[in-house]
Amino acid sequence: MDPEQARLGRLTGYGLALAASLGLGLAVAVARFAFEGGTDGQSVSMVRAWFVVALVGAWCLATGRSLRVPGRVWWNCVGLGVLLAYMFFGNIGAVQFIPVGVAALLFFVYPPLVAAFTALLDRRFPSPVKLLAFAIAFAGLAVMLGVGIQGLNPIGVAIGLGAGVACAVNVTWSGRVMGGTDSLVVMFHMALVAAVVLSGLVLATGGLTAPVTSLGWIGAAGVVILQGCSIPLYFASIPFIGVERSALINNLQPVASILFAWAVFAEALTPAQGIGGAMVLGGIVILQVFGKRS
Repeated sequence: MDPEQARLGRLTGYGLALAASLGLGLAVAVARFAFEGGTDGQSVSMVRAWFVVALVGAWCLATGRSLRVPGRVWWNCVGLGVLLAYMFFGNIGAVQFIPVGVAALLFFVYPPLVAAFTALLDRRFPSPVKLLAFAIAFAGLAVMLGVGIQGLNPIGVAIGLGAGVACAVNVTWSGRVMGGTDSLVVMFHMALVAAVVLSGLVLATGGLTAPVTSLGWIGAAGVVILQGCSIPLYFASIPFIGVERSALINNLQPVASILFAWAVFAEALTPAQGIGGAMVLGGIVILQVFGKRS
């Protein structure tokens, strides 16, 4: 590949990763419109899950991928799909109870948790740099929850934090058992399980709750389209710039949520929440940069 093609490839990869991160971040923010318009988290997340199933399934078939997987892989997809169902719900459902920025930052506890789970499972003591990164990230979380929690609905905090923990378990689990399996095919089966689980939840809680205002419909559609389309964009960026750079750019996701919520809803983090959130993201960046260099 000549230098010009390589440069264009990198630019394409950065553009795809940036679009994915901004799309995922904006989706959390526009969920506010959906909830204010009368719908609820389980209804929006169910529709989103089926949209991801259709989109990723169509992409797999269009690119010649077989959707069949061995039985062992499929049973792992069942467990991972249950976690994904909670992630789909919790990532946006927390916005129904707490500010957008706080919900976005709580979900982003998953990168340092993944690193911590990996160190425990490998029985490998983290290096001093990683220990520093863990300390910064988890101290930031403590600042957010200990000092900045006043006035926040504990249900929303639990939903948002639980989604981050579920994501960390999902990422660690899939990384351990899905090696050599096409990640998009795995995502299709996980999303299918998540869609079935969320459909059952919707039926158990009284059925699908549709928005009752035009803005509510716009918000719900925005969540579904932005999150559903951003996942394939993120995967598409990896062949161009690699996992590490894509993950670093993905840290813009909560920043996009916070800026959009501030611009549209006049939602602002308290000083304690802002300091804690910056510490969490700072710890994540240190972990990712150090991991790339290692």
